[in-house]
Amino acid sequence: MKIVLFGLPISTQARFKAESNNWADAVPTVHSFRSVPLTTNSNVPFTKGELEDLKLAVEHGFTHIVIPGRSDWKVVQHLFRLDCRVHSVPVDVPLREMSWEFMRTRLHEIAALDEVWLAKISPTDLRHALLLPPSVFKASRECGDFWNKCEVYAAHRIPDAEQTLQCVEREHRKADGNGGRSWIDDRKWRYRFDPSKHGISAQNRAGRKAYRFCYEVLSGFHYDLEDESGGWFHIEIKGKRERLKHCNVNPWGVIW
Repeated sequence: MKIVLFGLPISTQARFKAESNNWADAVPTVHSFRSVPLTTNSNVPFTKGELEDLKLAVEHGFTHIVIPGRSDWKVVQHLFRLDCRVHSVPVDVPLREMSWEFMRTRLHEIAALDEVWLAKISPTDLRHALLLPPSVFKASRECGDFWNKCEVYAAHRIPDAEQTLQCVEREHRKADGNGGRSWIDDRKWRYRFDPSKHGISAQNRAGRKAYRFCYEVLSGFHYDLEDESGGWFHIEIKGKRERLKHCNVNPWGVIW
């Protein structure tokens, strides 16, 4: 696991770095740690440059983001929705008065929670349900919005998320007639894993990595999408309604 501390003012980061002996024991030793500070000491909205610095950290695998004492932390949550873990840490004092021991304790607590979440909820391979595109895949009423149900930030909610994934497996993972099993949604649209990986994005071509639920999605990964009957179906592509028998879709709902 790679954990990034984001949004500390420069002066607070410098103090924490010194007090922690260059971030020693910031997180358990089995994990990696990085801090991406603000470019100023002002409590102003995150700048474009600061968010770009965070994006760069995420592309290097730092997908567990911790933001202390920021009321606008949801800007980051929205930016990395369903791709990263975004933890907001409530702080009762100004950041300049926050102690390193307080922050270190919160970082260790977050690491412990996310270890369990990674083991029980996060994708472990490309056939995992959480890689299905929320904007395209229509889940059954029993499973509902299973992506958001699995984005949990409390240990007591993880068992419910596990049951949700079991529901998706039971309702939507079906034999496909070719000796294998693939995903089928509530409209009887079939999503087959395409091993050719020909859906390489501009981000992939630039050598930038992409993550979904903290899992690195291999360059070009996508699904072949067809109606179960083999007939025509209608789908919207770039704002235009199309009538097709086949298309490709990736975990972010990009269709071509």
